[in-house]
Amino acid sequence: MMGVLLSVIFLNNFGVRIAIPLAIGCAFGIGWVLERGILRPLIGQPIISALLMTLAVAYLLDGVATIFWGTKIVPYPQWYPEQSFPFMAIRVSSGMVWTILAATGIFVALAFFYRRSMMGKAMRATAESHQVSQSLGIKVTRVFSLCWIMAAVIAFIMAFFFGVHVGAFRYLSEWGFRAIPAVLIGGLDSILGALVGGLLVGVLEVIATAYLGAYVGSMFPFIILLIVIIVRPHGFFGQAEIVRV
Repeated sequence: MMGVLLSVIFLNNFGVRIAIPLAIGCAFGIGWVLERGILRPLIGQPIISALLMTLAVAYLLDGVATIFWGTKIVPYPQWYPEQSFPFMAIRVSSGMVWTILAATGIFVALAFFYRRSMMGKAMRATAESHQVSQSLGIKVTRVFSLCWIMAAVIAFIMAFFFGVHVGAFRYLSEWGFRAIPAVLIGGLDSILGALVGGLLVGVLEVIATAYLGAYVGSMFPFIILLIVIIVRPHGFFGQAEIVRV
């Protein structure tokens, strides 16, 4: 939501060449401030504390967006050439192709980063155990900061593509909850699972909306999530956690 709302201001006032670096800079600052000022003091506290804090921050940003932008839909500028071309029995817009290519490129870059780079391996180790990571010399607080900064930057980059399709408005914050079923269905510790889960959730939501209506379509991903959690709690591609008693 914040990525789309801020990027539309940058595009309207400065153009795409300046808007993209400005948006990335804002994302870097927002991610760093959220982690350093709000979430870092909760290190060592129960995980529910951090979860509730992120929800509180989400509602805070939603309120800020309502105060400054209101609830109306603002047209998003078309910052790249728009055309369509036939693909089998349908016509596909160039914007959709660019969006898919950008998302795929980010997935590939993240997969390479997590598997090949030292910092990526440190992030994976930190996700497994904070205490073990610290004993190996990994600075967990630095890993936390980098995770939040990377998440914010990626969200702001994709906002440039997402905003063109839907426009800029406050209720985009609700779209973020669709990432929860996608990640949990695919598996929390799998990049491939996140990709497959995202595609599965998107396709099922569109089909449910077409045949059952918008209200059923919006909650359909969460229905699938409930079924998957009951049958396979770690997701399709996630690793089952075995705990010895």
